[in-house]
Amino acid sequence: MIQRFVLFRLHADASRAEAIAQCRAVLGDAVTIGTPADDSAKKWDVSLVIRADDLAAMTALLARPEVAALLDEWLPPRTAVIKAWSFEVT
Repeated sequence: MIQRFVLFRLHADASRAEAIAQCRAVLGDAVTIGTPADDSAKKWDVSLVIRADDLAAMTALLARPEVAALLDEWLPPRTAVIKAWSFEVT
């Protein structure tokens, strides 16, 4: 299984609730969405853990037009920082 971790910090005028709703609407069951639980994560507004069976499936998921639009067009104007990494989970 591959998990892609995406962390982002929103601009001050962006809505966390709107960002979460948009991510949930586009990614559905393929994502777990989190918000900071303590001070160690307070600089991030939202975390996404996107799951796929393997790297090919993750590549295909990220290439879907609606997912690409979310990650490449919808989120960037609303965020100050976006970081993402993929990990193979055993």
